[in-house]
Amino acid sequence: MLDSEKRCDGRGVIYLEYQSDPTLNFYIHNVSTLSETVAVDVMHSLVDAVDYLHTVGISHHDIKPDNILFNCLNHTIKLFDFGLAVCVEPKTPYSRCNAGSPLYMAPEVLMHETHNVFSADVWSMGICLYEILVGKSPFWYCKDIDELEVEWGHQKEISIPLYLCSSVLRNVYAQMVAYDPDRRISTGDLKKILSKISKKKHGIGNSLSESGEKRTTCRTSSVQGVIISIHKKKTTAKKK
Repeated sequence: MLDSEKRCDGRGVIYLEYQSDPTLNFYIHNVSTLSETVAVDVMHSLVDAVDYLHTVGISHHDIKPDNILFNCLNHTIKLFDFGLAVCVEPKTPYSRCNAGSPLYMAPEVLMHETHNVFSADVWSMGICLYEILVGKSPFWYCKDIDELEVEWGHQKEISIPLYLCSSVLRNVYAQMVAYDPDRRISTGDLKKILSKISKKKHGIGNSLSESGEKRTTCRTSSVQGVIISIHKKKTTAKKK
């Protein structure tokens, strides 16, 4: 917010920063995936923003490329759309809120479990990292919530192809998408690790060009929309 005022008719007005950058989702699916060097920069900025939110007791609860603006010239981002954000006590960040977007929701969120909303945000950022490198969500082939629940039931490792990034970044990613939320890395530790990787980014893998390469995707619209409430055995997600 840049400024605010109260008009003579009693109405309040707020002035917001104008943004012309496309979403990260648009860029990934219409221009290019990102190289590891750029992905590290983007994730470092995203984690920095989310870590700040967590320190003041806010969970975004709907982190996905559609909610991230991306400037391809300087690789800066803006996290927006806090419509589903959850406010908690920073020391006890637990909630039963199951709002979010299915393809990016942590398993425990979809299963209606009381969960650590900060750990759920970390999972969502991990899925974002996968998508900006691979070009699609790891669950793009799921047609409905039931299929998504089956995939989560298998608890199989969601690995990034070896040629797309270094073992260092793959290890970080694995800690972000651990099925057990208690084993997921914290945003504070993520910041430290990504900062170190960023400083050494010219020495890590660059199997893609600086901008990456265009990839096609087959994401299913029935499960990528935002949902406010999901019931067991429900086969479609409610659109935002």
